[in-house]
Parts: sequence; C-alpha cells; structure tokens
Amino acid sequence: MAQGDTVPAVRGDRDGGVPRPQAVDAEDVADAFECMPSLMAAMEGPEHTVVAANAAFRAFTRQPDLIGRPGRYLFPALAARQVTELLDMVYAGGVPFTAREWPAGDNQYLDFTLTPWLSADGGVRGVLVTQSDGTEVIRDRPAAPSQARREALAVQEIMLRPGLPVLPHARVAARYLPAAGPDAAGGDCFDAVVLPDGRVALMVADAPGRGLAAVWRLRVVLGEALSQEASLAAVLARLGLFAAGDADLRAVTLCVAVLEPTGGQFRYATCGHPPPLVAAPDGTARYLPGTGGRPLGIGPAADAGTRGQAEIGTAVLGPGEVLLLYTNGLVERPARTLDDGLADLEIVAGDAAGNPALAARGADTPAERVSYLTVELLMRGGFTDDVTTLAVWRQNVPHPPLDLELTASPDAVPELRHALDDWLDDLGVAFGDRQIAELSANEAVTNAVEHAYPAGRPGTVRLQAAVGADGYLEIRVSDHGRWRVPDVTGSDRGQGLSVAFQFAEELRVSHPPQSAGDPPGARGTVVTTRHRLHRRPMLAPLGASVTAARAARPPFAVELTAGGSAPRVQVSGPVDVTTADRLANWLLQACRAGVLPLTVDLSAVTILASAGVQVLYRVAAQLAVHGQELTLISEAESPAAAVLDLARLPRQG
Repeated sequence: MAQGDTVPAVRGDRDGGVPRPQAVDAEDVADAFECMPSLMAAMEGPEHTVVAANAAFRAFTRQPDLIGRPGRYLFPALAARQVTELLDMVYAGGVPFTAREWPAGDNQYLDFTLTPWLSADGGVRGVLVTQSDGTEVIRDRPAAPSQARREALAVQEIMLRPGLPVLPHARVAARYLPAAGPDAAGGDCFDAVVLPDGRVALMVADAPGRGLAAVWRLRVVLGEALSQEASLAAVLARLGLFAAGDADLRAVTLCVAVLEPTGGQFRYATCGHPPPLVAAPDGTARYLPGTGGRPLGIGPAADAGTRGQAEIGTAVLGPGEVLLLYTNGLVERPARTLDDGLADLEIVAGDAAGNPALAARGADTPAERVSYLTVELLMRGGFTDDVTTLAVWRQNVPHPPLDLELTASPDAVPELRHALDDWLDDLGVAFGDRQIAELSANEAVTNAVEHAYPAGRPGTVRLQAAVGADGYLEIRVSDHGRWRVPDVTGSDRGQGLSVAFQFAEELRVSHPPQSAGDPPGARGTVVTTRHRLHRRPMLAPLGASVTAARAARPPFAVELTAGGSAPRVQVSGPVDVTTADRLANWLLQACRAGVLPLTVDLSAVTILASAGVQVLYRVAAQLAVHGQELTLISEAESPAAAVLDLARLPRQG
C-alpha cells in the first residue's frame, strides 16, 4: 500500500441502523500499530517470517532489525523450539492458541495469543502475535502456602544447612523445588563437600517418599565415607552396604562426582540415576555416559555393597564449563517422555550456560543460571516430583584476593569494612557469614587504628583477604606500629580482639621478626582470622526472584521513639569507632544523664563493634548510679545479639 492510500473501515456512527464505511488513512493505522503498548507482530509463511512488528515487540526482543527474519531466531534455544512448535500448530491447524505466564528468560513472563492470519481466499497466510508482560503480576503475587507446606519447607531448609561451599576456582549453586502437596518435601537430597585435599564432592539423590530423616542419614554416611575412603569406588561400596541395612535408603538412586577444581579432572558414578550433564560457554551441552550402577542396596545383604556396583567414570571439566547433577523430577514431566525431557534439559542448560542475557536477579554466574533456569523453564508445564539441581562452574580466572592499605585513622574502619563486604558479596557469600567475617575484621582494624601508633603520627593498616582451596576465608590485618597488650582489667575495655576471637573459627596474633632487644610487637602486628564460608541453595518458588536483593548499608542513625519518663531509642546502621561517641551523646541525653530508665532497640544495627559495647557499659553504669536500668533489645541469633551475650549485657528479643 502506497503512502497516502486509504482503507475502508467501519465506524460506530450509523445511518438508519446500517454501518457507514469511511476511509482511514494508512499512516494513522501504521502509527497506531507502532504505538500500541502491547507487543504485536505479524509472521508470514511456514518459516514464520516477521513482516511487521511494533516498537514494543522490537524492544522486547532487543532486535531492531528483525523484519524479514524467521521467528525461530527471536528467542533463546529452548524457547525458540517451544514457540516454533506453537507457531507451526497455529499455522497448520488454523486454531488460535493462548498462553499465560510463559517464561521468556531474564526472569520475565508473558501472556500471549497466537491467531491465524487469514488471506483473502480463507487460507492461512501466517500468524498474528499479541502479547503482554506479566512479570510484575507474578512478582507481586502473594504466596499463600498451607501451614503443613510451610512447615515442610522450613524443615527442608534446616536440613540443607550449612549450605554450599565457597571456593576460589569454582562456583557451586543448587536449586530445590518441592512438588505440590503438604507432604511432598523431602524426597530429594543434595550435598557439596570440600575434601581435605581441596577436591569438592557433589551428590544428588532421589528417595521418593522416604522422608527427611532418611535423606539426612544418607548425607551423613556419604560425608563420613568421603572423608575416610581413598577412592570413589570404596565410598559407593560403603554407602551400598549401609543402604542394604536401612529400609528407607534401599533402592535410592544417586549421582556423585568428585572434582579437582584447579585442573578440572573429576570422577563420577551413577547408581540408577540419570547421567550428569556438562554445559559449555558456547551454548552447547553434552551428557556424560552413565556408569551403569544399580540403586543403592539392591541385591542380597551379603554383597549389596558390591553387586551391581557402578563403574567409575572419568572426565575433565574445561574452563568456563558447568557440571550439572539433577534428580529425576527435572526430566520426568507430565505429557513428556523421558527422552523428550533429557533433550529439553540439554537445550536449556546449554542456553543458560552460554547466554548471560538470561540471568535472573541473584543468578548471574553460569552455575547459578544453569541451576536456576533449568528448573524455572522446564517446570512451567507442571511437575509431580521434587526437583533438585546441583551445578558447579569451573571459573576461567580464580576470584582475586583483596589487598588494601590505608592510613590508620578512624575513617579507615568503615572503608575497609565496606571493601571487604563488596568483595565477599562478589563471591556470593551468605549474609550471615559475611557479617561475622566483617565483624572480626572490623575489630582487628579498629585495634590497629587505636593502639598501633603514637598520637599524631599515624601509620598504615593493611587488610588482605583470600579464599583457600579448602573453602576457608583467611583475613590478615597488619600494621607497622607497636603492640600494646590489651587492658582487660576493666569490664568495658579489651573487648575488641576478644570479640574477633569469639566470631572467628581461628584467630592468631603474630609479629614480624624483631631487632635485638626490641620487645615483642615493636615492629608491627598481624592478626589473622579464618572462617568457613557458605552459600545458600536457591529455594525460591517458580517465578520468584532467586535471592533477595542485597541488603543495603543504612547510615548510622538514632531516633527517640518514646519519651517522657520512659525514653526508648531506636539505633540503626553501624556502631563502631566512628559512631560510638555520637551514640553515647544520644543515649545520655535520652536518659537525662542516668536519671530516667532507658530502653535501646538494636534490632536495626548492622554491626556492633567493641567501641559500641564500651558505650553501653558506660551508660549502664551511669544509670546504675541513679538506681535505673538499661534495657537492650536485639534479634536473636544476630551478630549484635551474639556480641551482647559475649559482653554479658542482658538483652531482650
């Protein structure tokens, strides 16, 4: 149609009850189509060639030049296969198709309709596509699981603790999705364990209907066998003998792999379980050969540990590749054969590994994308069994260590703490582990800032952090000043390194070599702490974000929430050497220098350093002079609560 042409249209005005055709300008039609907020496109012929697409559709596909391209190129591999099948169905059968909450990658969901585009002779010319974005509706939809369901999931989450290891050369991720029904949780089991020599053992098992206690026993026995047996074959033999004597574990299926993260070599075995899959950064994926073992404990009790025992497979995980272990629920789906399920998994796993654009919030690395999106995309059609994925990505470049040196002033304390927080966040460390590591480092840095150098002649303080092959974080805080033995004669002093010692799994104070005649620590001090790090598996339901957004760093603030004769103060943000004096002024003003009883709510405090503890001691002593009490409130199991307990300051909450 040439520019300026008109087309007949039926307007709503009538003449004697008969619609009167009027001309509509083609430019108006084109402009209206272009400006429609819904995503709209027209595809022609058996290849579904795009002949028209409005601005919203082009923006969504991120392909401004899509006109003339076949429809299969508009979507990632798995989605393209699924959508192409639907387009073929509508084109061949001439019957419309409507979908709701269809996953479209990047944590997005669409509602769309495919309508036959009819030619003048009544034949099907192509397919018309209209769709809208339903992502926000799904994200905002409140979850309302039953009480039994909530209890089952709560128990499952407890059973999954302490979580996944954090390693310098590999990233481990897992997703668990229980099947519908109040009693469904508990059939799947997974674990990832760092062995003493730096290898990491990964396991998924399927024990349908056996309950949480059974899979917990399986994890415990497997962990013991891995730590005591030299070979994977011996581990499986021991596990098989145990399962033969435990009715709940007999016939459980299992896939286990032991990976050397630095070089990528690994050994694996499948015991009645689907084979592991390797996804490459180029978007391809391949299954490893199954090793032919039977489910655990099958055979007479006398030889159940060896009869039907799997052979041990060997392979190498290349740089950037992802090894995926999974349970049957991922590939055995309603209305799909097992072969179909395996083929779909191969496509979506490769797509997730090779396409960073598919990342959902909290699933940014290849391991997380593969673990999360295989469940998210494949389970949309329904599932009747628990689903578990466990993935490990061999990093091209190990996570770099942190090394930062600053002038030893109070300003260095929050700056070094924030640098450590960012570094740990990039590693994917669980929030609780991050807080504990930051608290112990904060105390070591504060100790150097306050005590290492003479007044008016500050030196430097250096913070170094690295994760070892054993999954432990080592933090070194060093200075070049003079060591001062902590004064612990007063109840409100000498708390800094004591706090760090309580929160670190290991703490060591050392000094560089000294000159002859120098006292220990005359030429500097190094405080070294070690912490085991973990990541949490993903337990989000379908359509939900993988993890909550990263916790913000609220600034230090004090608010008087109740006054009169019973003042109450709410404290938020960090309480450290830079904010302790302000806290003391606020609290003493609120209680009128100790005349009025005082309640202090520390629930929103992000870090309670020893400097803050000293303030609380002083305020409590001032109140005691006037016969008044200090009441402290803090959430149970928080780092602030642990510090209060360590300092023997009574608290509520």
